[in-house]
Amino acid sequence: MVQTLKIAPQGPNEEKGYQVIKFSGDFDKAGHMDIREQLDALVKEFKLTDLVFDFTGLKFINSESIGYLMEIHNILSKKKKNLALVKPDAHVKEVLKTIGISEVIPMHSTLDAYLKK
Repeated sequence: MVQTLKIAPQGPNEEKGYQVIKFSGDFDKAGHMDIREQLDALVKEFKLTDLVFDFTGLKFINSESIGYLMEIHNILSKKKKNLALVKPDAHVKEVLKTIGISEVIPMHSTLDAYLKK
């Protein structure tokens, strides 16, 4: 079976307290299942302040995956950690804004814009 969503964790920037995870593909039901185990482990072990999801390569997101993003946000919030989304394409950005996710999880056009917050 072809994997529809991939994540690529980048090396953590311990000095500035953040780590980026790059997403590529479709964050739909199949994509969600493709990465859930790996992403759950990364979130569970996350020790820095800011976890940043780079959505540059993300082409689609559905409601189930948005629910999962909220679940990750809540887990991190309880540990006094932050989740941020950067570089969503126009379609993904519009979906997240329409649903109101951008009111809960910060969304920025670039990583630099987020880090300057």
